[in-house]
Amino acid sequence: MPKLMKIDRDVQEAMKERVREVVTVDAPYERIREALWDLGFQAKEDKPALALWENPEYELFLMIHVNPETGLLQNYDVRTFEETEGYE
Repeated sequence: MPKLMKIDRDVQEAMKERVREVVTVDAPYERIREALWDLGFQAKEDKPALALWENPEYELFLMIHVNPETGLLQNYDVRTFEETEGYE
């Protein structure tokens, strides 16, 4: 995980909210993937059932579980790098 930099927490929270808006249950994963790229996220792992994304600029980490049969979101978790320390 990248070294933590000083980041404006309000800006970080605003980006977390944008991610929550993008990652919706009724959206196919392909659409979610495109939106995450547009938000500056990079795929660390992008497999049919599990995707791990991070955005170093906003120090955010996103884990997405996708139903491999339907391609639809099952659940997700978006956290700051600070919140995920020790989970590597």
